Amino acid sequence: MRPQALLIFLAGIACTFSYNSQGFTQDPDVDTATSIPEPKRLSGLEAGSKGSPKGANKSTSQPPQTGAQPKGGSTQRKANSGPAKSNGKPVSAPQAAPESPELVKSKASLRTVEPKPVDEHPGPEGEETFLLRYKFNPGMVIRNEVTHLAKNGTRIDSVQQDATSRTVSDKSWTVLEVSDGLITFDYRIDSIDMAQQINAGSEIRYSSAEPSQEPPLQFARAAESVGKIVSTIRIDERGLVVARSDLHNPPHMGMGDVTVPLPQAPVSVSATWEIPREMRIDRKDGNFRLVKFREFFKLEKVSAGVATISVRSEPLSTIAEPSEEAQVLQQLSNGTIRFDIDAGRMISKELAWDHQVVAFSGAGSVLEYSARLDDHEVTIEEQNRTANRTAKSSPSTSR
Repeated sequence: MRPQALLIFLAGIACTFSYNSQGFTQDPDVDTATSIPEPKRLSGLEAGSKGSPKGANKSTSQPPQTGAQPKGGSTQRKANSGPAKSNGKPVSAPQAAPESPELVKSKASLRTVEPKPVDEHPGPEGEETFLLRYKFNPGMVIRNEVTHLAKNGTRIDSVQQDATSRTVSDKSWTVLEVSDGLITFDYRIDSIDMAQQINAGSEIRYSSAEPSQEPPLQFARAAESVGKIVSTIRIDERGLVVARSDLHNPPHMGMGDVTVPLPQAPVSVSATWEIPREMRIDRKDGNFRLVKFREFFKLEKVSAGVATISVRSEPLSTIAEPSEEAQVLQQLSNGTIRFDIDAGRMISKELAWDHQVVAFSGAGSVLEYSARLDDHEVTIEEQNRTANRTAKSSPSTSR
């Protein structure tokens, strides 16, 4: 990829990083995955029972557990066998409420997704353990604000070129169904505010809050999806995606999946777990290769019921060519996730990128990339109640 083209490429997709990764749209110019076979359509809970690797979703067949576990492991209450009785007579189970046409339609559009295997490494023995699980109720609406700031530059033959971008988006999850340990929700991008500038040129901006404004070409795809359901997603209690309605899996761009993957077993502080990723990159000979990564998680601490989890992306494949390194630097993030154990959901995620590649386009050339992402919960709406989180200040990209 030529240096000028690379700079424009970085500037263009930096603005849509947050949107693509969180909003589930695949940009054909940013192909970061292998081809995906034609999806098999499933209806109902079939999408949660097929396509998962053996043993990957053991937790879905067990009742959810909450909070801290006693030292030496957790205990389980023995389940009663046989039908429930009242005064010696069987009691019929209550009839489930009929599903709305919207829910039936959403579930019918789901395709299976094979969850990535989670490799777990337990913490020290004898320490207090915590079971990390997602917990949602039907009708719940979770709203988050996502801010992504990026700055990148190239220097070739002493000529410096820079590009900056900013994306602020409001996203929401509307929980449709919680059944048999599976959670189905609609994902929306409610609003976006995007800006991009290359060198000393005029800043290109777009805000969905100004509907009369015609979106610039580079923001047109994002603008078209605002206010619409961009994907219906089904996860298990560990946050592993088992089904979704969009035709292609979204690029991760070093931001992870829509949810944080959680370990199967209760974990103590210092426990780690990891999940594999891969990306397609171009080679000098015109072919491409797959580069393997891992997302590495560590439970750093638990305070007042909130787990602090560190996360970093690491390459597992050898990347010797600077031209190849320049293509993967956006995958290599690190940061912190805060997960409310009792509430069963992520309340914030902060990620950072700071990379430099030397000789990516000949001797003396330098590519620099710096970015910050802040994704935090704003409100939770459930049964006519609304809980607010204190808004955080926007991250900074200053180096």
